[in-house]
Amino acid sequence: MDLRDSLAGLVSQVKMALIRQVDEEFVRDPEVAPLEATAAQYAILAYVLKRKVDTACELCKQMDYDRGAMSRMLDRLETKGLIRRIPLAHTRRTLGLEVTAAGQSAFPKMEACLARVLNRMLHGVSKSQVREAEKVLQQMLSNSQ
Repeated sequence: MDLRDSLAGLVSQVKMALIRQVDEEFVRDPEVAPLEATAAQYAILAYVLKRKVDTACELCKQMDYDRGAMSRMLDRLETKGLIRRIPLAHTRRTLGLEVTAAGQSAFPKMEACLARVLNRMLHGVSKSQVREAEKVLQQMLSNSQ
């Protein structure tokens, strides 16, 4: 079987194309470009804002990143003023994550970039095909747990 034409290969190729195109869209967008943000940094903001992930350890689990890589990503986001590490009330050892006002302001602009990329990538794909693909991927995720 040719891995490029297999489901796993195609999912991987789509993921990489999406990441590459979002990175490129961020560079082209006049409001997002000054942030020098990446798709991976956007994903971290999304997890913290929308999924209420509040620690680096949880982010590592959700995003399948190692601790060192996640720490460096969070350092970059903190330097850019988009996220901050905060002490958690229930523990002294673990720091929580909080999206700053600047991060909250930038997030919708980054989401708009993602939407433009997805719309380009889904050109010619019907809404029912998108919904069916979402169902299949959700089922695959459920089966993997």
